[in-house]
Amino acid sequence: MPPLTIYWSRRDFRLADNPALLAASSYAVEHKTAFLPLFVLEDYMTAGDPAFQFGYPSRWFISEALPQFASQFEQFAIVQGKGAQYLIDLNKKFKLTVFVNDDVYIDFYKQITKLQNAGVTVTVLEDALSVPKETRSGEGNLYSVFTPFKKNVWARFISHKPQPTFTSGTELTYLAEKEIAQFSHLIANDSSAILSAFSKKRLLTIGDTTLDLDELIPEQKITGWYTCEADALKRFSDYLKSGDLDAYKKNRDSLELDVANQDETRIAYTGKTSKMSLALAWGLVSSRTLMQMMQTHFDESFDNPFSTRVSEGALTYISELIWREFYRYQLFHRPDLMDTEFQKKFQGTIQWVGTKTAHARFIAWIKGETGYPIVDAAMKQLAETGWMHNRSRMIVASILTKNFGVDWRWGQEYFRAVLIDLDEASNSGGWQWGASVGADPKPIRIFNAELQAKNYDASGAYQNKWLRSDSTFSLTAPSVPIIEHKLARAEALKRYGLGDEGARDY
Repeated sequence: MPPLTIYWSRRDFRLADNPALLAASSYAVEHKTAFLPLFVLEDYMTAGDPAFQFGYPSRWFISEALPQFASQFEQFAIVQGKGAQYLIDLNKKFKLTVFVNDDVYIDFYKQITKLQNAGVTVTVLEDALSVPKETRSGEGNLYSVFTPFKKNVWARFISHKPQPTFTSGTELTYLAEKEIAQFSHLIANDSSAILSAFSKKRLLTIGDTTLDLDELIPEQKITGWYTCEADALKRFSDYLKSGDLDAYKKNRDSLELDVANQDETRIAYTGKTSKMSLALAWGLVSSRTLMQMMQTHFDESFDNPFSTRVSEGALTYISELIWREFYRYQLFHRPDLMDTEFQKKFQGTIQWVGTKTAHARFIAWIKGETGYPIVDAAMKQLAETGWMHNRSRMIVASILTKNFGVDWRWGQEYFRAVLIDLDEASNSGGWQWGASVGADPKPIRIFNAELQAKNYDASGAYQNKWLRSDSTFSLTAPSVPIIEHKLARAEALKRYGLGDEGARDY
C-alpha cells in the first residue's frame, strides 16, 4: 500500500501556530510520502440528534469557515462519517501516518485509542492548552481554585511562543486529485454543500423531554462574524490599535457599551470586548498568537501579573485567557464535569424545583419572558444572534439556577444548542460557576437582576436594544418577574442548605 501522511483537522482552522499541521507536513517531506489535510464531518454533527448536541450556529460556522481554510491547500478532503472509523477504513488502502492536535474531551481520546488498536499510526500534538495538563500544586494536587492556578502557570503561559506559520513549499507532495476522488462520502469544498449535509432540526433534550427550538425562538441571524484566520487576526489587530484593550478591565462588563453604535453587519467589531471567543473556540487563532500580538503591541513581556507599570487592561485580558485554560484543564482531568457538579457536597443534593414548574420557567427563560428585563434582553440577544455578552451569561445563569431553581445542566444544554462561540469546557465551567457548584468556590453568589441592570446597563441601552418593538420576538414578557427576587433568594438559600449569611447578592 502507498504511504500517506494525514493532517486530521478538527477545531484548528488556521495556518499559524498549528502543531499538527506543521508536524504532518514535515514528516511527509522527510519521508517522501504524499500529504493530505482531511476534515471528517462527523455523523454526530450532521444528524441533528439532541443527544449529541451540535447546534445550528456551529453548523453554519463550519459551512462558512471550512471551505476558506481548505482552499489554502493544493488538495484538501472533506468527508462525512465517523472520524476514527473513516481513518481505519482508509488505512486499508493506504499506509497512514496521522497527525492531529489534542483535545480535552474524553471522546477524542476514545477515538485515538480506537485508531491505535486498529494499527493506525497516529501522533497527537499538544495544542488545546498552552500550559502543562499535569500542572499540580506544591502538594501534588490538581488545582480547584483559579487564582493559585493562574499564579502557577502565568510564566509558562506568557512565554509559550507560537510555532511558525505553515507554508506549502515545493518539497511537499499532495495526494493526487484522482486518488482523492475515490474516497467514500466526499463532500464538495463548498459552503452550500456542507450546510446541506446537516439536519435542519433544532432540538434540545432536557431530562426526559425533547424541545423543538423552532417552536420557541426565531431563526438565528448569524451575520457580521469573521469566518477565517486572516479576518480574525485583523479583528484582534484592530482591537489593539483601537486602545480598547487598555480599558478592558473597566469596560469589559458594560452592557451599554456592548450595544453602542452596534452594526448588525459587523457584530464582531461592536462593543468594547475583543470578540475573540469565536476564534479561540474554533481554532482560527491560538491563545499563544494573541499573547504574542499583545507583547509586540505593548513592547512588554507581561512577566509580572501584578505589575502597576503595564496595561491593566492587558493583564486582565491575559487573566481571562488563563480562565479558558483553567476550564480546559478541569475538563481534561474530570470529563464527568459536563453532567456532574465539581463540588462533591452538591452532587445529587440540590433539590431543583419540580419538573412541571421547571419546564414552564425554563421555556419562559428561553423565550425571554421572565419578567426580569435584563434577563429577557440577554436571552433575546442570544436567540437572535447566537452570541451573548459574558456579563449577560453570568446573569442569566444565576437567575435560571438560583431564582428559578432549574437544574444548571438544562441551561448548559441550551447554550450548547445556540451559541456560535461554544467552547464546551468554558460553557460547562461557566454554568457550574453560575450555579455555584463548580471549581473556584466562593460564598454562593446570587445575582440580583435589578442590581445587575443598574450596575452594567444604567441607561437601559442594552435592554432597549433587545426588547425593541421591531424584534423578531413578540413582546409578551410579563410586567413582573415570574418570582420576586426576595422570595427567590430565600428559596435558593434553602435549596443550597444555607443560612442568610451563606450567600452574597451581586
